[in-house]
Amino acid sequence: MKKKLFAALLAALMVLSLPGCGGAGAIESDDGFQKNMHQSTTSQFDTICEADGGFYFQLYELTGSHLYYLDPSAHKVTILCAKPECSHTDDTCNAAIDAWQLWSAGGRLYYTYHDYVEENGKVVNYGFRLHSAATDGTDRKVVQDLQFDPTGDTSPWTPQPILHRGVIYFTYSGVLYRMPLGGDIKKDAKAIWGEEIGENTNVVGGIPVIDTRYLSYTLWADGDTVYFMVDLPQSDGSYKDTLFAYDTSTEDVTQVWQTPDAADVGEWTSTGVSVSQWYVLDGYIYFYLSGGDFWRSNLATGETEKVAGTHEKAEYGSAVFSDEYLCVLNDIPDPQYAGAVAVFGIGSPDYVGGDTIYVYGLDGEFVAELSLKSLYERLDTLTHCELAFCSGEDIYFVADASTWSERVNGASHIIPNRILCCVNIESGNITQLYNWH
Repeated sequence: MKKKLFAALLAALMVLSLPGCGGAGAIESDDGFQKNMHQSTTSQFDTICEADGGFYFQLYELTGSHLYYLDPSAHKVTILCAKPECSHTDDTCNAAIDAWQLWSAGGRLYYTYHDYVEENGKVVNYGFRLHSAATDGTDRKVVQDLQFDPTGDTSPWTPQPILHRGVIYFTYSGVLYRMPLGGDIKKDAKAIWGEEIGENTNVVGGIPVIDTRYLSYTLWADGDTVYFMVDLPQSDGSYKDTLFAYDTSTEDVTQVWQTPDAADVGEWTSTGVSVSQWYVLDGYIYFYLSGGDFWRSNLATGETEKVAGTHEKAEYGSAVFSDEYLCVLNDIPDPQYAGAVAVFGIGSPDYVGGDTIYVYGLDGEFVAELSLKSLYERLDTLTHCELAFCSGEDIYFVADASTWSERVNGASHIIPNRILCCVNIESGNITQLYNWH
């Protein structure tokens, strides 16, 4: 009863807490986190969110980086700028953006990047910050800082923050924090996990094992729980993906899953490696290992079972999940990375090829085999395809038909030519949506 009363009071306070009204300045928002928008296997198309019945996404082009909107029903892509006579080639364009992440909440777009701003003739480093904009690209605002010190973060990378029910979850120097959307990082940020106890050690589950400033995080949310995956070192010198659950009501952190060993499941083709793709839904983690089938684990009991023998159709592959499907593209590890895969146990190397997508239900039922070969026949220079995400009955992917220029003085360069496509699971029809250079 006390927890329910507290939760109701907290919800009321969040609704009443608007920017500029004192306190944390929390902004009323919906969940924000969208699972299938965090599934891209291509770095060319991984800044995307769903809103207004379609998808907003960022593309890097020769003319700069811009935001676009995709209407999935009309199969139409438009640049997010309605300014008349705009050339879309400089930062005066409403669509011009250079975001690291993108999501939607409360009728607005939110995006992050490392902010360098010219002020009084000098460039000021504001560090990693969260911004927002109207869904037409206008009315841009700085929402909050995501770094305590713009130059003080010791982590060599910046993991993607997530928004869950009006709260931002982010990392700084390897420590995971939570903070109300629109809050003041110096007043409102609260550490959740990763307490420094020395120069080279940190507490993980009560045991000092590693300096978490150098751990890689992946953040997730499902229902009332926020999850984070970290690649933890083991006593034998290997690393394992380890999933923790943060209970937003009790604020407890619990380890709920770790990559199984071959001895645990009996059919694992390799051990101590990262999973190729994973997805948390309704108390289960669904995970796919390239060459190692489709599995799931009950996060409450720890029971692990094979859902489908995906290697029977695709020995290797990359994959994306949705709430309904696992989609596996039959590509293979790039030969130039093969040595690194064998020696270092890299779990998700770059891939080449890919001309067939195999679709499974989350219950393991085989749903469809979708051929992309007709696309290779239509595009003479097409070398490989990469999965972006799955939404409804459509699977979105990037077809790379880039070529090399003729050599001049012994040197050549890539001429980019990439096409956003979708294939329908029911019909198998392929649609080319947008071509960018």
